[in-house]
Amino acid sequence: MPKISLWRMLMATGAALFIGLSASTADAQSMGGDLIVAQASNPPSLDAMVTTSQMSRNITMNIYETLYGFSDSIVPIPILATGVEISEDGLTYRFPLRAGVKFHNGKEMGAEDVRASLERYKAIGGTASMLAGVTSIEASGPLEVTLTMEKPFPGFLEAFASPRAPAVIIPAEEAGKPANEIAVIGTGPYKFVEYVPDSHVRLERFADYAADETHADIDGFGGKKTAYLDSVTFRVIPEPGAAVAALEAGEVQLLEQIPVPTARRLAGNSEMKVYENSPWAFLVFIFNLNEAPADNPKFREAVQIALNSEEIMAIATEGLFNLYHGWMYEGTTYDAGEIGKDRYNVADLDRARALLAEAGYSGQPFTILTDTQGPERNKAAVVIAEQLRAIGVNVVINQVDWPTALQIRLQDTGWSAWTLTMGIEPYLGPEALISTFAGPATHFRKADPELDALYAELVDTADLTARKAVFARIQQRLDTFAPVIKLGETGLMQASSAKVEGFRPFRFPRVYNVWFAD
Repeated sequence: MPKISLWRMLMATGAALFIGLSASTADAQSMGGDLIVAQASNPPSLDAMVTTSQMSRNITMNIYETLYGFSDSIVPIPILATGVEISEDGLTYRFPLRAGVKFHNGKEMGAEDVRASLERYKAIGGTASMLAGVTSIEASGPLEVTLTMEKPFPGFLEAFASPRAPAVIIPAEEAGKPANEIAVIGTGPYKFVEYVPDSHVRLERFADYAADETHADIDGFGGKKTAYLDSVTFRVIPEPGAAVAALEAGEVQLLEQIPVPTARRLAGNSEMKVYENSPWAFLVFIFNLNEAPADNPKFREAVQIALNSEEIMAIATEGLFNLYHGWMYEGTTYDAGEIGKDRYNVADLDRARALLAEAGYSGQPFTILTDTQGPERNKAAVVIAEQLRAIGVNVVINQVDWPTALQIRLQDTGWSAWTLTMGIEPYLGPEALISTFAGPATHFRKADPELDALYAELVDTADLTARKAVFARIQQRLDTFAPVIKLGETGLMQASSAKVEGFRPFRFPRVYNVWFAD
């Protein structure tokens, strides 16, 4: 299990009203009410297939559903499918579909809707590569869809269940439309009503929602979902202070994210509930392998040995962090144990200076790219800069807005390293995470043939024990080659009115199975 966070240690000494990852649902559920959820920015799209935005996912995952999704334990489970039959040769996946599922327009979902949706996803989906090896998608029965693979892909079901840009099911008549031109129609517990940019997105209960009665409760992205609320409005409030003031005034009832100091203050208020959503993401430091001095392995090792990750994470996250070296969360299936621990949070300045000398470093500028939108990323850059200056590195910080940072980091020159928060990729597992570090589009701008070969081996390996062994070798390569440094693990704080019952922190705000206390 993850180590206890500094946030938990601080709160343990007070009489805080703290709700962890399993909120109580003992009170009797009641129907009705209008929930207002505040989030920081507009959703860039409500076409769930084509966007990887968290601001979109917060909303769309309450509207749409997929054939498969992840459970709370990050295992693929059926949602609109009833299961899957995989052929012995691994080339066909037959998905029987749940009967009686209706779209928000009243149409009953059938195999042709699923086939058309997946064909659209294969063409324009935000993670369309997950269907790249699928040679055919057939409606093999009225309530059955069969996918045929070009070659076996042992990790297909895990990839297919990904919520990063989910392969949601929409009516067949919408599936022929280009990106962002569909009517917002899903099968989920809430249906779309209106979107007013810079103001709100409004949803209403779908009276004909077909719950999955094979479950007793929600489970990750699936399970038994119930829309208790009459409506849910996602209100855009960019300024955190204004969002908190709106919560305290009763104008909103749930905040998707709040600053850690605010969470500490609200935790003492009996009219509020405070939630820790952790672990949420990795905070990482990515080198540009195409530009000196970061192209030098000895220089990267010097940086690795110099960094005091505890200091970086404590300041960057204001105390909400876990220190762990592994490239998978501690205790999860692919956690590689002690590998890499000897190079994590070392903070040995003398050894780092010696490594700089071995690297032949002679004072070239080392430009850290960071952005104004992510406080954790920005603060981490400042602390890293001070730590590296202490060993003699000529550090320059280039702080720009988030869109500009994304453009700069795609260039082969003009930056030496950048700070990034990786949220969904570590959650999805080793293939999703390492895919961002492998191939020609790698985050560190220059492919590593050894890492690429290990990633290919991981993708082609079916046996779990063997896959874990391959990932252990990947962990070893990341630690010794050091194209990227994991600084630590972050969480996020959320808050609600005390009248909100049933809310459980997750990868998006699940507004189903939530109700108001009488």
